[in-house]
Amino acid sequence: MKRLASLLGQNAIGLVALFVALAGGSYAIAGSAVGPARDVSRTCTLPAGATSLARESGACFSRQAGRLLDTAKRGPRGKQGKTGATGATGATGPTGAAGPTGPVGPIGPTGPQGLPGVTNITSGVKQMTLAAPGFASLFSIELSGTEVAGGLVRYTIRATDGGSQLATEHGTIQWDATANSITCTAQTDDKLHLGTVGSGCTPGFFNPGSHPGISVFDNVSFNSPAPLVVHEVYFWIENDSPYPIRLE
Repeated sequence: MKRLASLLGQNAIGLVALFVALAGGSYAIAGSAVGPARDVSRTCTLPAGATSLARESGACFSRQAGRLLDTAKRGPRGKQGKTGATGATGATGPTGAAGPTGPVGPIGPTGPQGLPGVTNITSGVKQMTLAAPGFASLFSIELSGTEVAGGLVRYTIRATDGGSQLATEHGTIQWDATANSITCTAQTDDKLHLGTVGSGCTPGFFNPGSHPGISVFDNVSFNSPAPLVVHEVYFWIENDSPYPIRLE
């Protein structure tokens, strides 16, 4: 205790000075704490790239610190960055509702008239004479000037004696005609028969109009001689021209 008292006595003036300095520093710190707010805080850059706050006076604490930076100030706007990569395509949305029906358009102009149509196919059944040879006129065709026509006749003949005896033949006739001539042939290699029939074709001219046309004939005979009771021909006429056919 004596030594402490001696020490205080010898350094009284120094202790008073230290007390005053400490009190002044406390006042400065307190004054800084309650002083007006600054809108700029200063930092010091360090060699390793880190930063530290500067002194209140603006000086850096460390002698190794780099330049003093004002970190609270807004710097200039940086350059615009590069455009980012395009994102993935989104899912397909739902189909929208159907729109209203548009108005009816105007009617277009009438087209040109087409060529005359082809009479083409005519079919039927014709009774043949009840005799041997038998005969039936099938058709004629109206032609004039240099007009021509041609085609086919497919036919089937049926002949019976009214009982069990039956004869039949199927064949094809080719024909070709002008206004004043006609020819035909029954194709022998395109003919089938059951019994004896012996059919063929005859060209001719038919009134009114003296038009060229075709008849079919046969010469039926049965195994047991008997008169014809049923004698008919089913026919299918193909006309390869635009001119009309008349059944006879």
